[in-house]
Amino acid sequence: MNELVEKIHPAFMGYPGTYPDTSAVLRVEQAQDELVQVEEFLEQGAYEEAAAELRLAIHDLDASYKMFNVPQIITSLQTYDEFGSPIENNPDISRAIERLEQDLATLDEIQTLLEQGEYDDARAKLNAAQRRLKGTYLLVKSLSGRMIVSQRIGACCQQQTGQQPETSTGLMPIPYPDTSTSLDWLNQVEETLQKIQACKEKEAEGCNALELSTLLRMAQHDVDMSQTILEDNELIFRSGLNLKALRTANLNVQKAEQTLEKAKESLLKTELLAPFDGIIEDINLKGGDSIGQRFSATGQPMESYVIRLVNTKDWRMTGVVDEIDIFKVNVGQEAIIIVDAIPDADLRGKVTFISPFGTQTTGVVEFAVTITLDPSSVATALKAVGAEEPKGGLTATADIIVEKHEDVLLIPNRSVKGSPGDYWVEVVLDEKTMTTEKRPVELGAQNEQSSQVISGLSEGEKIIVEPTRGR
Repeated sequence: MNELVEKIHPAFMGYPGTYPDTSAVLRVEQAQDELVQVEEFLEQGAYEEAAAELRLAIHDLDASYKMFNVPQIITSLQTYDEFGSPIENNPDISRAIERLEQDLATLDEIQTLLEQGEYDDARAKLNAAQRRLKGTYLLVKSLSGRMIVSQRIGACCQQQTGQQPETSTGLMPIPYPDTSTSLDWLNQVEETLQKIQACKEKEAEGCNALELSTLLRMAQHDVDMSQTILEDNELIFRSGLNLKALRTANLNVQKAEQTLEKAKESLLKTELLAPFDGIIEDINLKGGDSIGQRFSATGQPMESYVIRLVNTKDWRMTGVVDEIDIFKVNVGQEAIIIVDAIPDADLRGKVTFISPFGTQTTGVVEFAVTITLDPSSVATALKAVGAEEPKGGLTATADIIVEKHEDVLLIPNRSVKGSPGDYWVEVVLDEKTMTTEKRPVELGAQNEQSSQVISGLSEGEKIIVEPTRGR
């Protein structure tokens, strides 16, 4: 493809059909900036300046419209299938032409309002036009480089291709995209100068000094833009960058990026990244070992580690809850932890993980649960025993608070008799004679030692409690 670019004229091979034709986009950008200036002039009460700036915006928008609305593009937009039904080849280009037509019509209405002195109505319609033009700009920008036929029709291409002017492809034999874009603007200057000449010849028919001044400003505006485009790309010309060099450079960049990604992947394979900061306790690795998950003869992954790292920032307790109680436990519940090595310390924490899969041990299914301890309670416990840092692997038990009730009446479970729905207790009526009565009670929350009484008893009443075994 690079060799073809050097030897074959772009009009024959369809190049630079995919080159970004930035003129259409630049024109809409200029129109947006000019409408902002129109708005400022209206706020200042400079209505003549606002009208002149609006003419310039219409000029730029109309130039962008003409870059789309050329016979070759219009003809290519619609074809027919084998049944003769029309097929829309590029609906986005049709939408761009339609939006530009509507934007131009709106700006013409604003110009009429300014000429009639209806400045408030012009200002309101201008705000709506600016918002709509933003959408037009995004659409035109998305089409940059996708137009099959360029508006740049020159005698060079007609002579080399042997085509007549009305059937010329219109592609210029210029290897620099910024040069061809600049020529677009200079071609517009030539058209404006012709309008100036025609205006002078028809001065007696209504072409006044204001019209000549407006046309002259349009021409100067296009010359300035062409010069800016060329100056911004001056280094490209000095280095001699052409289409072949540009394609080669882009390919080399892509290859270099791929090489870099492969190098990063190789580097990652030589490094072990810990998921957190901590202290290395053990290294289960020696020279020549390869890191990977090992499997037993049954195909199950073996428990092994490369480096054992102790997290010194968080203190966690891991334990198990059997299947009978697991559905009472939820992440975020509070827990009270008793560490055997610090029996007087009352540590606090919250449930932060519950395993979704249970493990069967001696016939009982158990679920792993992790409790993250409150750092302040850990610090208090360590201070009490004169330790500077916690130790891993300590034995502990935890009470997970699955339900909390405050200011309730509790009775020992050993005093409750009956069955669910028919609980009762023996209430002492006379301690001397040990006269009692059987009284039904309604129970609420329960734990291993106590039950909550919802109704049936009052605070201060005495009940019979069964003795514990061995007493």
